[in-house]
Amino acid sequence: MGRKRRRSDKESSDDAGSHSDDAGSQSDGGSHSDGGSSVASGGLVNVDFEFFSPAPIDFHAMKRMLAGSFADDAEEFELSALVDLILEQCGIGSTVKMDGDADPYAFVTAVGLREHADKPAVQQIVGYLRRKDRGAVMREVLDGNTALLLSERVVNMPPQVVPPMLRMLGDELQNAARLGEPFDFEYLVLVCPMYRETPRPAGSDSEAESEAESEAEADPKSKPGPARPATADAIDAYAHPEDEIIEEFACCKFDFALSRSNRVADARNTFADAGLTPSRRCLALRAADIPRIVARLEAALEP
Repeated sequence: MGRKRRRSDKESSDDAGSHSDDAGSQSDGGSHSDGGSSVASGGLVNVDFEFFSPAPIDFHAMKRMLAGSFADDAEEFELSALVDLILEQCGIGSTVKMDGDADPYAFVTAVGLREHADKPAVQQIVGYLRRKDRGAVMREVLDGNTALLLSERVVNMPPQVVPPMLRMLGDELQNAARLGEPFDFEYLVLVCPMYRETPRPAGSDSEAESEAESEAEADPKSKPGPARPATADAIDAYAHPEDEIIEEFACCKFDFALSRSNRVADARNTFADAGLTPSRRCLALRAADIPRIVARLEAALEP
């Protein structure tokens, strides 16, 4: 469960805390000791990110990041059991950390749906996706040799860390399959956090009405509700910019609304009341396309 390879990124020192990728270096299990971060020209700070295999010490941080995958619907899943499955998969998946930090800032892994079909945590997620897939567009994918692709990171983590993690995951899956382990997947299923901005006509700002509209959009056979004004076009935006690129490789997909929303008096509801509603998009990817996806991400995210 040691160090995999290292990549150096640049973190902007302005108030927004934006990041941009810098040059990377690699190591095969060796150890490095730099002086940590250093100030570069132009008001930038060099930050060293390192790639590790998932380890038990990462349990709580990974569970917190997984909760973001399904927002308030995460209450329907045994996330602790799901993290245990991830940690049991020796040599599959990566985490990203900074020198001296115990908690990961990002991770990528894949959990086989067929291999773990008897595990309650996997059954809950598969059942949830089947219910949300009103058009059954992913029935064959969910029934097939498929893995759940989990890719999460903290808010300010730059998307440039995703391509190397995906590349390593692809290599690990291939190596494990060559050794006869059950990681020769045909499909990968990725649930992408999104936000839908829907201008609402006056007097239609209730939470129940907004949920009904979202469910009606996900199910074309449902009874039609009140007609929307022509100007009320929904605008979808990915929470992770790399997911918009990954979508180019999807062989099928569907959108769905979250089942529940624990409304609290915070900044999130300031936006929600204005028409910004959390939603999700489920993508089915061919595992064989991982190298192409990585190449496309690297080209698109190049600083």
